[in-house]
Amino acid sequence: MRRKPSFSWRQKLITISLLCLMIPSIVTLALTGLYTKNELTNKASIKSEQSLEVADLYISNIVRDMLNAFNTLQYDSEFITNLRAAWSSYNKNGGSQVDFFAFKPVSEKLEQLTFFGGQTYVTILLPDGLIFSNYSTYQNDLSFLYSEPWIKQMDGDPVNTTNWIGAQNNYIRSTADRYPKLITVVRSFRLFASSPNAYMIISKPQEQFNEIFSKYAEDQTIMLLDEQGTVLSQSDPARIGSQVPSSMLYPGELQNLMWEGQEYIALNHPLSFAGWSLQCLTPYRIITGRIGNFLNDIFVFQALFFVVFSFVLFYLLRQLTKPIVQLVKTATRVELGNLDERSLVTGQDEIGRLGSSFDRMLDRIKEMIQQVEWEQGRKRMAELELLQAQINPHFLFNTLNSIRLQVRMKGEVEIAEMIGSLSTLLRMTINRNNEYLTLHEEAGTIEQYMKLMNFRHLENVQLATHLASDTLLAMIPRFTLQPLIENAYLHGLRQKHGHITVSSRMQGQYLYVTVQDDGIGMTVEELAAVRAKLMEADQRIKSAKERSSQINGIGLKNVNERLRMIYGDAYLFEMESSPGNGLKLTLRIPITFRKEEAGHA
Repeated sequence: MRRKPSFSWRQKLITISLLCLMIPSIVTLALTGLYTKNELTNKASIKSEQSLEVADLYISNIVRDMLNAFNTLQYDSEFITNLRAAWSSYNKNGGSQVDFFAFKPVSEKLEQLTFFGGQTYVTILLPDGLIFSNYSTYQNDLSFLYSEPWIKQMDGDPVNTTNWIGAQNNYIRSTADRYPKLITVVRSFRLFASSPNAYMIISKPQEQFNEIFSKYAEDQTIMLLDEQGTVLSQSDPARIGSQVPSSMLYPGELQNLMWEGQEYIALNHPLSFAGWSLQCLTPYRIITGRIGNFLNDIFVFQALFFVVFSFVLFYLLRQLTKPIVQLVKTATRVELGNLDERSLVTGQDEIGRLGSSFDRMLDRIKEMIQQVEWEQGRKRMAELELLQAQINPHFLFNTLNSIRLQVRMKGEVEIAEMIGSLSTLLRMTINRNNEYLTLHEEAGTIEQYMKLMNFRHLENVQLATHLASDTLLAMIPRFTLQPLIENAYLHGLRQKHGHITVSSRMQGQYLYVTVQDDGIGMTVEELAAVRAKLMEADQRIKSAKERSSQINGIGLKNVNERLRMIYGDAYLFEMESSPGNGLKLTLRIPITFRKEEAGHA
């Protein structure tokens, strides 16, 4: 039965000291929180109410000014008479133009209007597409306003209905960059009792509404909301059009809430029109900053406790860390290579057990190093035996070279070249030291292979290599191209006269190698069948013994599987073919230039 580890006297003493240090701090902070909670709430409430009253007065003046403009225009009989004359002349001319003398009084009346707060846009939409405004409409087609949803909705409302549209995108091209959002109010009216509805649209830049927010309450966030809680105006343009939580819409109720990851004290103030309201948010961190002097006294009191107990803790920690320091020094010396070093830290507490375990671990490591050295010696002996086993292949290569020289001396140049190609190919097949070759070396191998195949089948298949200069030193697995050439020779050209082309290029971080023949090609069904075989994940890879015993047994499938295992998803194999147009194979593999990197690709 394992004994449950017990706390050492050092741990107990440190725990008691920390409790003595924390208890006064916790009590002090608790009393401070109770005292300041009501004070913070009262200050935030008074400040928020003052800010909202000023903002209410300012915004009410703006809205009252907009409503007065509606009344001034709608109930001005002369202005309405001029509108009727302009509309009549417009319809009389087939909707193409307005009589100048009918147009001028309306435009002058709109231009003479003055508004509180600055720039104001007035637009009058008469039936049949006649539009008047107090701003330039050059290159600004306003006909889309007739199809706005709020216009269509007002067609069914009673005449003289006022619709508070709220915030919308600026429809005036000349000022859209400076004022992205407008606050819009619309009222319907009629020129004649039986005529369709006409509309007066008054819009103000949203910036006029939030101007008072930033000037009067720099440390507060004030927003103008509609009755659904949509932000109509705010100092941050990114928040316009966003939706606030429904908990913010309770009027006159001070509350603490989290919004956008920050704590606020919030107060909602309803306005007297359209169900709109003002929302004031005061960051809690700003309020707490205002009572910093009061909290400083508390921090000083706490600092005294920390000073007293820090000396006690320092002494205790020094006693506790002394064996740990000894362990660190021992580990440093071991890191420098001195495996005979030991910490000699003992004891019944955790540090003592750690020191004993550390020393036993060093003993075990030393034993393992001795075991590895013994195994390395055995491995070197095995390598010597393997080197001796290579004498026979070297004897075979030297014999073939001697035969080639004798045949060449007798004038049989072609046979001598075939023996040289066979020797080169055999050397590449038997040699397993280099699993990866440069693309240039692999191209040399397939050239020797093509010579042997043409000699064997008494054909003259042409092999052309077009390798980009920056790809010649790229590393690829041995015998990557030979099976593809073999497939093109035996199955594409049917061992008949033809052409095989090998090309390469770099693109990004990948090497693209293409093998193309001008043989019989494949039908769509045949191509699909080959692709299906290549995609079968449950095909077993031939053993290394089988791959080394016969070159022709590798095949497209095994090449594809071998490259897929080496490069994973970075590898790509594509096939293109049609009857009579040969077969085009494209390999995409990651670029590597050193053999050690290729092995880890």
